[in-house]
Amino acid sequence: MPLEPLPPPSPRGKKPSRPKHTCPSVEPCSVKLSDIGKHYHSFPKGTFKARFVPPSAPRFVLKHLVAHPLTWTWTTKDGPNKGHSFQVPTTPIRCDKTAPKAIHWIVAVFHSFKAHLNPIALDAESGKVKPGWLRLYQNNLYVHLRGQMKGSTGPARANPSTPKPPPTVPPKAPSVATFPPENVLETELSKLRQEIAELKKKFTNYITSHEACCVRRSDSPSTSSEEDSTESATPPPQRPPPVLLTLLPDGSSKPTSNPPSWLVTALSQQDLPTTFRDSIYIPSPFTIDNSFPSGTLEAIKLKFDGASPLFLGTHRDGDLRMSTTAPAELVANTYNLPHDPYVPTLPRRRK
Repeated sequence: MPLEPLPPPSPRGKKPSRPKHTCPSVEPCSVKLSDIGKHYHSFPKGTFKARFVPPSAPRFVLKHLVAHPLTWTWTTKDGPNKGHSFQVPTTPIRCDKTAPKAIHWIVAVFHSFKAHLNPIALDAESGKVKPGWLRLYQNNLYVHLRGQMKGSTGPARANPSTPKPPPTVPPKAPSVATFPPENVLETELSKLRQEIAELKKKFTNYITSHEACCVRRSDSPSTSSEEDSTESATPPPQRPPPVLLTLLPDGSSKPTSNPPSWLVTALSQQDLPTTFRDSIYIPSPFTIDNSFPSGTLEAIKLKFDGASPLFLGTHRDGDLRMSTTAPAELVANTYNLPHDPYVPTLPRRRK
């Protein structure tokens, strides 16, 4: 006679498991004030033009976040907790000129997020990012920075309240210096000479190949001979310029066709600031002004040979701006560049 199956265990005493959060694929999640920074939310399908990941935070940003956590004070105005203040985690999205350099970096990274979005995340009338996507990215950027802080390992700080006494080292007896045999020294010296010769050869080959690839030679004959020239200006090493985009009237964007040669040369420098390395919008028309508008994040100074200094700046809306002047606190780097006949200048006023 077969045995009867055992009954299922009683559900008493067991707590039901909390359902796992799943982000919708059509619209962004609604991030509440109490849920900021708890977990990472995925963006709806079609949000980005390509795979987008926030950049790694530099060391000076992590040091600033350790001393100044990303929180803001929220005070209730109504209800039973009226007048009480709470610390809410957040990510800054705007700052003034007096803010620390680390906050400027976070704000610049936050606003570079717009250059990677598709039109579904932008308002059709104003061209700005929709609030739902902004709150979602603000939450994800906070989670990203917090993970960067956990992953970074810094030197342990000593407790100033309990200083440790210096260790007592017994005095050592004077030791007699011993030298290796002469044949060992000659062998080591010969190895070092060979390594130095190989390094010189590699360096010479690199300089030769770099000059052959990057140095532009003029088609017209030079007016002065090589004997009269005392200095030969070699341009700095370059890198591929960032993606230059043109914003269309319908809110979409397209790659800029035939950008100016001087602009490609300026944006191909190796040590550009962070805000110049992502996709940049070129306004239409792209004109030069006497000063930068408010909201400019960073600027670089361009000194083309034979032309007046020119300043390029990135605006918080993702646009690239030109000016003949710039405040000293905005200028991050200065670049000496070769002559280019198409460098723009302000038109002279008629008397």
